[in-house]
Amino acid sequence: MKITTDYIVGNTAIQIVNTGRKVKVIDVEKERKKRYFARIIFITLLFCMFFLGICFYIVNRQSTSVMLERQNYSLKREIEGLEQENAVLAREVENVTVDYKELYKKAKKMGMKFPSSDQVYEYDAEKSTAVRIRNCK
Repeated sequence: MKITTDYIVGNTAIQIVNTGRKVKVIDVEKERKKRYFARIIFITLLFCMFFLGICFYIVNRQSTSVMLERQNYSLKREIEGLEQENAVLAREVENVTVDYKELYKKAKKMGMKFPSSDQVYEYDAEKSTAVRIRNCK
């Protein structure tokens, strides 16, 4: 059982606390100063931890941003390389020479024939922009 007794000795207030095992004499004014100091230390540590957490959060976000920018840069380079490769392949497809003999053989196999003379029309284009059709038989 805890028993607390308050006394005033001169100008100093003291408490005598009996816990059953030992007796403590506490100077009330000094105890208040200790509690105030402990509270200030606790609040300071709390704010320090808060600001340290914010700093780590900002550094983490900055690191993530740099990493994403590097990936973006490398992907842009890869896209440019693929576009160049695609352009080269497109030019190769355009520059493929047509084997007219092979084309002629395939056309013959499919039953195609040269046009007859009545299927051929000649066009005369003079200085005007209009096209005149002339039937040549």
